[in-house]
Amino acid sequence: MSRFRSLRWRLTFLYLGLLAVLLLAGGVAQYFAAREVLFRTNADVLASEYNAVFTAFRKANASRPAAALRALILSQQFTNELRSRNTSAAVFDLNGGQVALTPASLGTEQVPTLTTQAYIDAARSKPRAYYLATGSDGTTNYLVVLNVVRNGTRPVAVAQLAIPTSEIDQTLRADRLLAIVGSLLVLLVAGLLSPLIVARALHPLHQMSTTAGALAAGDYKQRVTVPKTRDEIGTLAVAFNQMAAGIDHAFEVRRRSEEQMRHFVADASHELRTPLTSLAGYIDVLGRRDMVDAETLQASLAAMQQESARMTRLVNDLLTLTRFESGKAPSRQPLQLDQFVNQALNELSLPDRGAVESRDIQPGVTVTADPEALKQVVTNLAQNALKYAPGAEQRWSVFTADGRAAIRLQDTGPGISRQDLPHIFERFYRGEKARDRSAGGSGLGLAIARSIVEAHQGTIEAASEPGQGATFTAWLPLAA
Repeated sequence: MSRFRSLRWRLTFLYLGLLAVLLLAGGVAQYFAAREVLFRTNADVLASEYNAVFTAFRKANASRPAAALRALILSQQFTNELRSRNTSAAVFDLNGGQVALTPASLGTEQVPTLTTQAYIDAARSKPRAYYLATGSDGTTNYLVVLNVVRNGTRPVAVAQLAIPTSEIDQTLRADRLLAIVGSLLVLLVAGLLSPLIVARALHPLHQMSTTAGALAAGDYKQRVTVPKTRDEIGTLAVAFNQMAAGIDHAFEVRRRSEEQMRHFVADASHELRTPLTSLAGYIDVLGRRDMVDAETLQASLAAMQQESARMTRLVNDLLTLTRFESGKAPSRQPLQLDQFVNQALNELSLPDRGAVESRDIQPGVTVTADPEALKQVVTNLAQNALKYAPGAEQRWSVFTADGRAAIRLQDTGPGISRQDLPHIFERFYRGEKARDRSAGGSGLGLAIARSIVEAHQGTIEAASEPGQGATFTAWLPLAA
């Protein structure tokens, strides 16, 4: 029983019910229209018969005086002229009184009559197209046509022609039977085909339900087949697939984010473990001694201060990285890159830190950027070169290409190995040889530089060949 409560069967029953109502309404309308046509057609035939007989009767008695012609019309002779094989005739005066009756030549002796008022109304105004009357036996029905008989322009009497409606009723019965049988056949065929048609139309919805269950179970790659028809179900299928793709993308982003977060927490914990272990070791050593000489105390405090500073730098770098990776837009203002980069390099005093510096700064290059954030990019690139290419020449340049501004650093250091190059902008990444903890740092400098540049809708890239130095280029959109 529950299956008949489904949308498929509800639509089927609704369609069949609507079809049945339409067939019933159409059948009733067709029946009454056919009935009216049959009655009017036969009434027109009777009216034509009367006109022909009366015209011939008047021509045959044209020589008679008006009074004699009037008396002849009101006589039995005129009704005998009007009657035929199946048609009975009668004449009534202008007051509805019966003058003469003549039954049909074939059939019963019955002549149907209407009410007196019907004859009076017909004489005074135009009669209706036809009337229906019942014979004296109470079972036979007649179609009656009234005609006003005029002698010149004056009405003289009302002539009545009537035929039984048995043939018309038989035709109508056949029409009713045909309509009923035809409607039942149509409903039968519709009842057999509509469940299949509705099921085919609703198949995409069934598929969507199955796919939604698979999505709920965790299979986010499931999609529905979009029907070729451009109807509401096709639009729904497209929207469903878009929703499924959005869910799949959202969960994939969430999975990658959670994976990155796990790596980040693991790496951050690993980086913080070393200074914390060192601090705990120094505190443990100092705590175990009853007396600590000044030299040992100073050395231990200096080492603890160094580890504390290292943790502070790491935490600050993590906060900076989180701020720019959270999607928060930096505070921007127009910057002249030539002045900005020159000032940033002057503050770094690279020659005092053992680097050979050269500059090729193109003037007039303007970008819209956060000065403090962009200064950190320059600082991180310079410190990265100082750590991993100490004493090497650093060639700084500012230029434009392809509608973008560029800040480029080229060093003449040992370069970056091919296996390390794709990963140098990842958080906490260090190479196997030159890029280890002995060089200091947290492994976040280049990751921070990339996050800052990308927050400015730019990109940063690195190129290197082992033994031939490294090149870092930060691309930024030009100011409008």
